[in-house]
Amino acid sequence: MTLRFEGVSLKNFGPYREIDDLSLSTEPESPVVVIHGENTLGKTSLFRALRWCLYGAPEAGKTATDSARGLSQYMNRPARAEGETDMQVGISFSANGAQYRLTRTATVDGEGAPRVTADLRIGADVVQPASIDAEIGRLLHPQISEFFLFDGELLRDFYDRLNSDRERELLRNSIESVLGIPALQRASRDIGVMRGDVMTRQAKAMKNEREAENAKRQLRELRSRQESLEKDRSDITSSLRKAELDLEDVRERIAAVDDLKADAREMEGLEAQIRGAEAEEKALREEMRGLLARGWLAPASSRLTEALLGVQTKNDAAQHKQSEIQTARDRVDLLQKQIKGGTCPRCHQELPPPDAATQQDLADAEEELQGLRDASGDGPDLGLERRIQGLIDTQTVNAYRDKQTQLNKVVTAQYERSRRLGTVKDRLKDNDAAAIRQLGNEQDRLEHAIESYEAHLRRVTDDETKVSAEQNKLAGVLRKLGSGQPALASETFFFEYVSDLVTRTIDRYQERTRADVETTATSMFMKLIRDPESYEGITIGRDYRVDLVGKRGPSMKTSEGGRQLIALSLIGALKRAAVRGGPVVLDSPLARLDLEHRENVLNSWVPELGSQAILLVQSGELTESQARTIMGNRIGQAYRIHRPNNDPEEATIERTQ
Repeated sequence: MTLRFEGVSLKNFGPYREIDDLSLSTEPESPVVVIHGENTLGKTSLFRALRWCLYGAPEAGKTATDSARGLSQYMNRPARAEGETDMQVGISFSANGAQYRLTRTATVDGEGAPRVTADLRIGADVVQPASIDAEIGRLLHPQISEFFLFDGELLRDFYDRLNSDRERELLRNSIESVLGIPALQRASRDIGVMRGDVMTRQAKAMKNEREAENAKRQLRELRSRQESLEKDRSDITSSLRKAELDLEDVRERIAAVDDLKADAREMEGLEAQIRGAEAEEKALREEMRGLLARGWLAPASSRLTEALLGVQTKNDAAQHKQSEIQTARDRVDLLQKQIKGGTCPRCHQELPPPDAATQQDLADAEEELQGLRDASGDGPDLGLERRIQGLIDTQTVNAYRDKQTQLNKVVTAQYERSRRLGTVKDRLKDNDAAAIRQLGNEQDRLEHAIESYEAHLRRVTDDETKVSAEQNKLAGVLRKLGSGQPALASETFFFEYVSDLVTRTIDRYQERTRADVETTATSMFMKLIRDPESYEGITIGRDYRVDLVGKRGPSMKTSEGGRQLIALSLIGALKRAAVRGGPVVLDSPLARLDLEHRENVLNSWVPELGSQAILLVQSGELTESQARTIMGNRIGQAYRIHRPNNDPEEATIERTQ
């Protein structure tokens, strides 16, 4: 069975207001769909929309119930602000020769969890809502979805998970589901039940009453043990599932607490900054008060400056008059000496004898001097000018202005810190250290409980094997004793044979598939790696522990990019071995690889994925021109995500090929 996507529609999911039937259909010779989009544009939103539509949970490892609380965050915010309440994703796909249309709708109209409804149509037939998840699970079970829908984060963790005991057990169950092994194991248990029923009928038909009673007693004991083990398995599986869900919830709360720890650290930092700023503000205000105390006349500086200017103007005029008087006095002195005779005080030459003109000049000069003296009034008051200058304080005003600017900055920063501190305290007010410690203890308890349940399940499996062996032994006894009814003996022998055959088939299938996956993964890895001659290959243990084998032996260390290539090789090998096929959707699968290894992945790995591969990539991984150059005609559809209005909450998808 192979499932193939035909198209997807989105309404109000993430940044997508309305994407109507985006075609994903491909042909065998061009099975690749490439959707280009830079970071934050909406690649992951599209990836999660596909997962949500299929399983009701946008994120891997979560159920629809787990995801209900946070589902409203995927609702397009502009649409919600405009009063819209419905978020919807629809997928058209084909499987088993039939056409399917799955639509999932969430109504977000309050603060609680959204109401989610689903509609599935197979051709013209409508599937009952209660049967939708089972039908989708039959086509592509959520437990195996991470081998068909995976992003860069899952790819990064995949290798490490296979080498962690706890995660490897979970992943092993998922891998065996991909390979169809649980179905065989359930068939084996069903055969054991039918075999026990036949043996009971055979014991009743025995002629020897004593031996018949003994056989019946043993069969009753085996049936009782078998029923008890079945009940134990059901109860433990139910408890295990509940513990896993509880653990997921606790981990989410711990993740929130981790955020709160960051908030607590931020709160401490803000409080320290506020205390420091309070001290700085206090010091600034003290300095400003000191400036006012010392420079109390500073506010009068403008008037004092006006007064000083007036005094300086008067002093300048008085000094000019004094200069004119001095010049006139010098002329009078010169003329008087000239009349008296003698030498010139300036050039020291003999003065000419006086005449009538000289007498007149002297009279005019004396008259001018007297006039200047009369008009001069008081002389310049330089003392007053100096006293006013001493009163004017320009430094205090400038210093006060600088301090006020600093204070304004401190007060503004304090307001922002206080506002942020209030927000952080609101988030922290319902949490305390004891509650946080309790979450850690609860996580430890649940992890231990899960380990205990898993160990109990293994013991149940071992006990079931023992019951099956005892059934085999009792079946041999019954054959020897005979029942007088050959048909019952034949039926018992048949179920014994089938039970043994199925058990051995499961063991052989597990081993053969493990070996096939190991061989295929090694082959893929050698095609992906730059220097295959440096490696022997990949080994996969019976417990699914993975080792990279180099020329000098196993457990070879490798880089982040190398681990990603190993993960890609394992996923590709499991995809090829899977009993159920489907499209592979990859979100940012090439981010940690250089260009050469990206080309190897696109040329060697993607073609091995089957009938359809959808790649969500950004230009740092693969540009549009690189995609065309590397994959050429293998690209069936190509799209680009962009923001039509440069709005981070609105995106659309346009076809480029």
